[in-house]
Amino acid sequence: MENDYSEKNELQTPCFVFYEDVFVQNLVNLKKALNRRFCNNVIGYSFKTNSLPRLLQLVKENDCYAEVVSDDEYLLAEEMGFRNNCIIFNGPVKGEQIFKKAIVNGSLVNIDSTREIEWLNSMTLEKTVGIGIRVNIDLEKMLPGHTSTGENGGRFGFSYENGELHKAICQLRHQPNIKIDRLHMHISNATKSASVYQCLARAACEIMEVEGLDISFIDFGGGFFGGGDDGAAYNRYVDAIYETLVECGHEKTGVIVEPGASVVATSFSYLTRVTDKKKTTYGHFVLTDGTRMHIDPFFRKQTYSFNRFPHRSGNELLQVICGFTCMENDRIMKISEPEFEIGDMIEYNIVGSYSMCFNSLFISYLPYVYSLGSDNLYRIVRIKWGVKEYIQGNRWLF
Repeated sequence: MENDYSEKNELQTPCFVFYEDVFVQNLVNLKKALNRRFCNNVIGYSFKTNSLPRLLQLVKENDCYAEVVSDDEYLLAEEMGFRNNCIIFNGPVKGEQIFKKAIVNGSLVNIDSTREIEWLNSMTLEKTVGIGIRVNIDLEKMLPGHTSTGENGGRFGFSYENGELHKAICQLRHQPNIKIDRLHMHISNATKSASVYQCLARAACEIMEVEGLDISFIDFGGGFFGGGDDGAAYNRYVDAIYETLVECGHEKTGVIVEPGASVVATSFSYLTRVTDKKKTTYGHFVLTDGTRMHIDPFFRKQTYSFNRFPHRSGNELLQVICGFTCMENDRIMKISEPEFEIGDMIEYNIVGSYSMCFNSLFISYLPYVYSLGSDNLYRIVRIKWGVKEYIQGNRWLF
């Protein structure tokens, strides 16, 4: 990602930079990994992870589906040109109108709540519709320490262990022109371990046997690690899933994956400039025109992969790199480096996951986004928001 400093110096900071070739190569590597093992496979890109329209355009151009979890995201997928039968509709906050539209138009809808079953019951369907159902299994009990929720348990889907899944399956079976066609197994995991997906595959096979389901696809959701390793991580996940399905006799079942961070994180950087330096009795502070809120909205990161321009040599100095906001905790990192000078640039790498979706409107509005295409030209793909963009959609009282 270290392109010519003179070219980067022309960009208006702070800004995100989208490296298109990196993103597309991640999609290609994931598709290769799936094709090695599964004749029937689908990649549904997770809109919630990063929904930059230029990125979504590349998702569609590379024959991936849209994975959405809200009415707004569903309508965005339509606006971006995704066919309805190439939209995976997940999540517990679907609206009734868009839910029914998605059903009628052949989208891959995964049921997550009882009210969605009631909505289905109120519909008159003229032909058989394939429905997915989200499964809630006690993964924490099976793999202690691997889930994001820990002992608090997950709240999405229908619980297998307490019989709620069986009840939902029975309700769907009694509805005309409804076929349970998919099991949605996604569970937020903290470790990104391949063993998580082995466990999910094994549970899906058990549910198919116990409930007597003829399933076309198992949807494993997201939560993968990947990018920047020429597809090595993708192959490990796919092999783990495939080998488990072989053991259970279901290797011919299709597979759906819903990657987000694993394909988009490595394809974005965040570019900032040093605007000032201050020395206090507590240390050396480097002020920049960027902010931690743009790349670490939950204020959890401790370190970053970064580049500095121009390269400087000399004695190292412990410096605190700070953001532009008026919050004292807007401190991005503390590092020992040759002293930064005003005008120097700092580029933070691997920041494409969730950061832009959580961008704050605090003090300053959304920053520029540039895209670097295969022709090595930078293009603005999102302008910086100003006052006009901020007040759009508001209704005045005078």
